[in-house]
Amino acid sequence: MQAHKHPFFISCTPLTGLLLGLVGAICIGASDCIARVTSQRVTLSILILCVMGVSTALLTVYLAIEGNFPVWHQRAWIASAVSGFLNVVALYFLYLALANGPVAVASPAASSFAVILVMLNAIAGQPWTWIQLLAVIVVFAGVAMLSRGSDDDPMQYSQAWLRKTVLLATAAAIAVSIRMFLAQVATDHIGASHALYLNRVFALVTCMVLIGWQLSKATTLQFPTGKTAQLVVLQSLFEMAALAAFLTGSLYGGRVAASIGFSAFAAATVIIARIFLKEPVGIYRGIWVTVIVAGVLLAAIGTP
Repeated sequence: MQAHKHPFFISCTPLTGLLLGLVGAICIGASDCIARVTSQRVTLSILILCVMGVSTALLTVYLAIEGNFPVWHQRAWIASAVSGFLNVVALYFLYLALANGPVAVASPAASSFAVILVMLNAIAGQPWTWIQLLAVIVVFAGVAMLSRGSDDDPMQYSQAWLRKTVLLATAAAIAVSIRMFLAQVATDHIGASHALYLNRVFALVTCMVLIGWQLSKATTLQFPTGKTAQLVVLQSLFEMAALAAFLTGSLYGGRVAASIGFSAFAAATVIIARIFLKEPVGIYRGIWVTVIVAGVLLAAIGTP
């Protein structure tokens, strides 16, 4: 692995990876809650284009000021290209799930990606402990139970409705797990900021191709305007910050630790949705949100 300089305030320990993963979880939770609103008002391909476009523009300016654009590295660029494509696929399914709702089902189901991601990293030879594996099981159990309906649920949805949301979110989880793994591979070779930038660029290209195809089919597209446009910008900033925190944590604290910390976004999203979207949680969901948080704390205790 290529050696990377890091800011003086970042220590290279598994706990660093876990904490930065948690920061990413909070940011992606905020982004998902905003997406609950924007995905119902804007064509999904346009929404993803805007999310990728804003972050790509900001990163381009930053790298230009630093005079530090990514250099060619075959493995990293290929991994970033596939990761960027899967980023669009994952967001497409996730935004469909969030638009269908409720957020307290869509986001937790999508967070099951952590199980696949930790398994991929373990297979790839990354260090892990049995306590971390137990933490993953606890988190996954919490996610599975959180995604089920209950009699005390303040917002009653039909089982068919919930199954559709879970199916869409699970498809997002599969795509995002492979996307995150490939982003971690690229980060190992070219660093977190460059891996993040290439991911954005390739995702943006994918969006343009998708929109071009839609226009060729004479599809009517809805663009963000007014307050919705402001929400889209905020959503993009949170989404970019989440991936940046996750990749930095993977680089300086270990892929497995960062993955487990990031998996807490299920709980983060439910809590943020309760505060800002006024989406009721109920006793049942509250218990399983607590279980997910406990799983992350267990991971912190188990970091080598």
